[in-house]
Amino acid sequence: MVQATGGSHLSRLAEQSVPLPSGCLTVLVVGEPNEVPLSVRELTASRHLATVYAPTCRQACDPALLTKADAVVVCEADGPGGPASRHEVELLADALASHRLTGVLLSPGKCGVMPGGDDALVPVPVDASADELWGRIVTMQQYRPLLRRMEEQVVGMQRLGKKLNEQFVEVDQELRLASRLQRDFLPKQLPAVGDIRFHVLYRPATWVSGDVYDVQRLDEAVVGFYLADAVGHGVAAGLLTVFIKQAIAGKLVYEDGYVIVPPSDVLERLNAQLADQQLPNCQFVTGCYGTVDVTTREIRFSRGGHPHPIHVGADGTCAEVRTAGGLLGVFHGEAFPSTTLVLEPGEKLILYSDGLEDEILGRKERNGRHTHFTSPFQEMVRQPGAAFIRAVEEHLNAAEGSLQPADDMTLVVIEHLAG
Repeated sequence: MVQATGGSHLSRLAEQSVPLPSGCLTVLVVGEPNEVPLSVRELTASRHLATVYAPTCRQACDPALLTKADAVVVCEADGPGGPASRHEVELLADALASHRLTGVLLSPGKCGVMPGGDDALVPVPVDASADELWGRIVTMQQYRPLLRRMEEQVVGMQRLGKKLNEQFVEVDQELRLASRLQRDFLPKQLPAVGDIRFHVLYRPATWVSGDVYDVQRLDEAVVGFYLADAVGHGVAAGLLTVFIKQAIAGKLVYEDGYVIVPPSDVLERLNAQLADQQLPNCQFVTGCYGTVDVTTREIRFSRGGHPHPIHVGADGTCAEVRTAGGLLGVFHGEAFPSTTLVLEPGEKLILYSDGLEDEILGRKERNGRHTHFTSPFQEMVRQPGAAFIRAVEEHLNAAEGSLQPADDMTLVVIEHLAG
């Protein structure tokens, strides 16, 4: 609030500030010329100001008058017709704001900033001196260039914000399309052969995931499966998953037949193709590829830098199935030895990406070859495959930060149905 006793302070401010060329200023005085207060007449005479009169606030809203004015003094509030209509004063305040002007409103016994009108009219006591009025006009004039520059900057920021918003919308639409296309590369339906079932949980951290999986029949007896994880998540990792899907070949077809490629050879070929791309050192892939013979229930798999698969017994006991194998795409000539196991009725083999490592293994240190599984995981994994996937999803939904996960999360479960 501006105090009514501030006249002497504003007068000193006007004297200390850079002097304004008085004769060049045009003041729009709202009120009848012969009815304006003495202080206004003294101001216009002592400072040799050009004066334009408008009898009423409504007439003062004329753009032709406001365009010529450098400052506005409203005296109508104390005129013979009584206090001016608040509506008309607000109309004038809006007109001043649109012309980037600030005015003084001579108000009986009131001072401060008038509500509404974007602070375009500053009420001061009607008995304010000519020096106080001049001090306020000087202050307004000196701040006008600054306000004009600020307004230009605001307009520039609004244009920039609009452009950025358009770009964000475009990027969002492109990412949504990329997400749909990526999901189209994933299997639409998981094969169910004999008493072997497959279940999947797929939760990208963003629109585009760095995880990719597939399950497909290679012939009447063998089903191939894999889970791969390109480091990180987002667009860069998502592009790499497309390459991975095209590079993994579990079956080679010839004119006279076909050959099912062993898991170790599949990863060796994938590693060689990734290494040939000479990806940056920070860009690599982990993965696990395997086959399951639905007649013998034998699973053979190899892994490259990926979390070790988990074998779940019919009684719910869990154990990692460990194999050697370094990161994919880093060094040529890496070997990825395979291992085998037979799924008995009620048993499962679980592949998962490292985004789920804390949910499965927790943050405890490993002691030699013994792994500490989290209590929630040990409870959930006792359920059949489909129920296990639902339980994991519900657990993740209830966890803190579930709407903004730090990494992609994928589970692939191979289950031998209980007899």
